[in-house]
Amino acid sequence: MVFFATILTAFAQCPTVSNSSPPAICDAAGYTFSDLNTFAIDNGGGILWYDSPTGGNFFNNNQLVAEGTYYADSSTGNCGTRQPITINFVVAATNQNLEGIYCSNENATIQTYINDELQSNAPVGGSVEVYYDLQLSMQANGTDVLQDGGTNYFIVFVDASNCRSQIEGGTTAVFDAPDDPTPLAIQEFCSNTNPTIADLDPGTTSAFNWYLNVDANGDGIPPALNSSTALINGVTYYVQAQDFFCESNAAPVTVIISDPFEAGNDGALDFCQTDISSPQFEDLFPQLGNTADTNGVWSGPIATTNGNTGTVDVSLLPIGASVFTYTVPANGACPEDSATVTITIYETFTSGTVSVNNPATFCEASLPTSFDLETLLDNEDPNGQWTDNTNAIITNPIDLTGTTPGTYNFTYTQNVAPNPCPEESTTVQVVILQDPDAGMAINAVFCENDLATNSPYNLFDALDGSQDNNNGVWTDDTNTVVSNPIDITSLTVANSPYQFTYTIDNGTCSDSEVITITVEEAPESGTPIATFPEFCEGEAPAALDLFDLLDNEDQIGTWYSGTDNTGTAITNPIDASVLTPGTYSYTFDVDAIGSCDDELVTVEITINPL
Repeated sequence: MVFFATILTAFAQCPTVSNSSPPAICDAAGYTFSDLNTFAIDNGGGILWYDSPTGGNFFNNNQLVAEGTYYADSSTGNCGTRQPITINFVVAATNQNLEGIYCSNENATIQTYINDELQSNAPVGGSVEVYYDLQLSMQANGTDVLQDGGTNYFIVFVDASNCRSQIEGGTTAVFDAPDDPTPLAIQEFCSNTNPTIADLDPGTTSAFNWYLNVDANGDGIPPALNSSTALINGVTYYVQAQDFFCESNAAPVTVIISDPFEAGNDGALDFCQTDISSPQFEDLFPQLGNTADTNGVWSGPIATTNGNTGTVDVSLLPIGASVFTYTVPANGACPEDSATVTITIYETFTSGTVSVNNPATFCEASLPTSFDLETLLDNEDPNGQWTDNTNAIITNPIDLTGTTPGTYNFTYTQNVAPNPCPEESTTVQVVILQDPDAGMAINAVFCENDLATNSPYNLFDALDGSQDNNNGVWTDDTNTVVSNPIDITSLTVANSPYQFTYTIDNGTCSDSEVITITVEEAPESGTPIATFPEFCEGEAPAALDLFDLLDNEDQIGTWYSGTDNTGTAITNPIDASVLTPGTYSYTFDVDAIGSCDDELVTVEITINPL
């Protein structure tokens, strides 16, 4: 009974919802669950509102109420199934993201925020209240400037009957805008530079864009201009600096494009000194071509007359080049321009006359590497032009080596272009004579024991036969003329080699060829004695030296048995004591020296019987 009474007591303390569907609330601004208690009777257990009939989550009393159904319970939450109440507001929630984003240079205010983001969510004919605090004690003025960075606000929407919505959260974010560009307001260009957008000075180091027009807010109207877009005279362009989110205020730049004054093209006037009269006036301006403007002035080594015409008395100018400058003024951004007219007074030069040294004659074998052609001229002026017989320009002195025989013309010319004086030329000649041919040496070599056999010796046998003729002169190494053929029997090894020179002459040029005769040493096989020895049998020497049977021999060689060197080689001395009666022959073959040898020599001994 006590337990049952306790249960009855607990339920008796649960709150009672007096009206589960009350009228829509007109002033919902700041309406909390504590305010919702006006629609419930506290039966002693207190009032606590939940989001579901059973279980679920309870709401704090100071929590803002949104439209919806809620459930009343005691503060202990043990009332079982809770009684519901459905709440409606006259001004419903917007359920929108009430965020405003601005750049610092927009100078946005609370009213800007209302106009941009809030007013469109207000009831028709209604208004918007913006507060700095949840308690709605600090209402913002429309003129309040939005703070830099992020700021939270508390928003209440009001209808035409002054019914107010529940508080909604709003946020503004104000980002720093880049500094405004500070370009020159007027920027000047010269038309001959073909200026483009890229040539404008933006007055900022930030990223930027150029625009042709701006809108009512002063922002550039897209599209941004390409950097290669040509500038137009008199047009105002607008530059805006940019960063990740914001743009600066647009700065105007007015473009002025000027056309340059033209000084024309460089010109020249050439005169021959002998053709100038005194005075002789010439106009310089026509030499500048057709593009020159007439507002220029002339300057130069002497004064000109007739303004831009630039009339000058050329008879007053010295030999050489005189430069006159025509200058037109600057125009706007276009600098001054200038062109020149060069007046050149040429002196008349002479090419001279042919000297007594002409023509120059050279033999083919003695051609110079550097021959001065001007040695063939008299009274010529220097620095003229030389050409050969093919009319090719050449440099003097010239290298004649390798030139084939013939006659060559060389022409010296003065007053060549651009010299306007009459050309004058003088031609000289170089004659190259062909050399005679003395042939090629085939040097002779003799063994000293062959000299008698080859004497007299024909010296032409020591040439290869390519000589022009055999009518030349032979000389020895003392330059003494010798008669050919020559006696060579007196030539010796000690004085060898002997030198002889053959010289051939065609009247102007000569050629010589040197030949040598070399005498080489030869061996001596000796001469047999006048009477060969005879011995009685058994009385001949046991060591008979066969060299005793020769005179003046070289004892280097081989002895053979018999009358030539085809027999048996024997050892000398020989044992003659064993020989039987008869006549014995022995032949000596002396050793050769180099390529030289001597005749075989044969000796005899006789053994007589007893």
